[in-house]
Amino acid sequence: MIKSELILRLRKGQEPAFTELVLATSDRLMTVAKIYANSAEDAQDILQDAYIIFFEKVSTFSGDEPKAFYAWMKRITINLALSKNKKRYKQVETSLDAMEMDMPFDAQILSAMSRQEIMTLVLDLPAGYRQVFALFVIEGYSHREIAEQLGIEPSTSRSQFIRAKRILQKKVGLLQNFDIT
Repeated sequence: MIKSELILRLRKGQEPAFTELVLATSDRLMTVAKIYANSAEDAQDILQDAYIIFFEKVSTFSGDEPKAFYAWMKRITINLALSKNKKRYKQVETSLDAMEMDMPFDAQILSAMSRQEIMTLVLDLPAGYRQVFALFVIEGYSHREIAEQLGIEPSTSRSQFIRAKRILQKKVGLLQNFDIT
């Protein structure tokens, strides 16, 4: 957990504070990196680059509120991943017309799932779908804002979100056949 005194020590350039920061935040930020990266290896590279930026730019962070500091770190991590993937979004979008329409699912199945089980389903989405889904659902961006960040059209963002949602609905629908208790 990040504490105000840790932020102050980081600003003073104390290397032990940086090690403490890595230990306190690496698991959570790795999950963020995995959501927005194309692969586990990319996620590791992104997180390593992010920590370098945190160390170099900590003096530009104003305040000492731990939640705001973590949000700043998270934003840097997401931006690094998105900039790394920008070229990928310039490619032609593949068609998934054969995919089934929205499947209804029992809300009790979703509520019975742990946060980790839900994250596993989200992390299993194809990279482009996962990134749009996370930016829309988790970060709360509009499709116009997502399009600007990724260099795509808002309609592409919407279609990738819909496709991600369909994949998740299908996976959750498959879970209806199993007893989750």
